[in-house]
Amino acid sequence: MSGAATTRTERVPVEGAALHVEIDVDGLDRGSGPGDGQGQGNHSRPTTLFTVNGAFCTVRVWDNVVGLLQPGLRVVRHDVRGTGRSSPGPADDYRFERYADDLIALADHLSVDTMLVWGMAWGARVALVTAARHPERVARLVLSDFAIDPADPDAQRAGARGAAAAREAAGITEAPKPEGWNHHDDPDEATKAMAATRLHPDLMPFVSQVRGPTLIATGDHDPNLISSRRALPAFANGRLVVVPHAGHGLVRQRPDTIAAIVKPFLLRSSSGVEHG
Repeated sequence: MSGAATTRTERVPVEGAALHVEIDVDGLDRGSGPGDGQGQGNHSRPTTLFTVNGAFCTVRVWDNVVGLLQPGLRVVRHDVRGTGRSSPGPADDYRFERYADDLIALADHLSVDTMLVWGMAWGARVALVTAARHPERVARLVLSDFAIDPADPDAQRAGARGAAAAREAAGITEAPKPEGWNHHDDPDEATKAMAATRLHPDLMPFVSQVRGPTLIATGDHDPNLISSRRALPAFANGRLVVVPHAGHGLVRQRPDTIAAIVKPFLLRSSSGVEHG
């Protein structure tokens, strides 16, 4: 059952830019002010989840998922600098390391010391780099539609068509597309922001730097599954779930299924090995 959430919108300054941020809080949230260590009251484990959007996506892409993660999680969404409603930054700051540091700056702004991080598709690359650069801050990491290699958009589109046909054959109702999931205040700037991928054609060096439990979830029709499987053995504490009847973009295609996979992983205690 999904929880009732209230959403707070903020404009958060980071180095060279300002981020559009939306904070979804369920009825069980017991505090989100400065000085509480995790930005979530007296919880004994992290319960603040930071999401990272996919390529050319905005915070709206998570609209069908957020309610399914509650009660239990405070969800912090943001538009990466230069995309959605966030301001652009200097051209040389459109790189994964800067996006990772922006995410940490956002956590600092909210007084969250220990984070849960979920990146989808392109955003999974940002999430990976965040956990690699700041392993002491990321308690649990979710990488959906994950690849460490360059994307193949044509193969992704073909996979999406195959997955849609598979869902139709299985009698699975299509999820509605969230309104505004790919609307940007400055589309040209959003295109520039996506260029970070070219700077890191192979993200494998970051994988070995991730310490915490990591869940990879990739659709069975997503061409990124090949890359997900290649990366898995290099994670110190990783697990791969292959989601049936799904192509690239699990939060859009199968929001109920991916939420049911991710939520128990995020709310588990930090101990235990996740290999599988």
